Amino acid sequence: MIFFLKLLPVLLSLFCVVLAFLPERSGIARPAYAEGVVISSAVQRVWRHHSEIQALAPVVTFTAGEREISAAAKQFVPEWQYAFRTGDRVRICYDRAHPERFRVCGGNPFRRTVLLTLGIGTLAAYGILWVQFI
Repeated sequence: MIFFLKLLPVLLSLFCVVLAFLPERSGIARPAYAEGVVISSAVQRVWRHHSEIQALAPVVTFTAGEREISAAAKQFVPEWQYAFRTGDRVRICYDRAHPERFRVCGGNPFRRTVLLTLGIGTLAAYGILWVQFI
């Protein structure tokens, strides 16, 4: 039992690192993939923590089958998390039956950064403490 408690921070940090590299679920029933280009961003005002902030989503143009589609993604994020610029090439995951319903694959670098920082930071801190107390 004591061995497991000593190993717990290492297991949690490795879990965070593995989660950082796992692909995000698209949530789309019949997915198809395409490459798109960010042409602008859509702005939405939302209330968070008793204040109004701007949330952004990329407006992307891509080819689905033989149709050219330009639409805004449904995932709005606060502007400090928004990572797209006009002209960026992005991978799109869209519904074959309704290509207007799409997600940007790997569109949340903030998630990966937080998980890697948490995992590597915990592992480094535990290693330093382990060396100090041995």
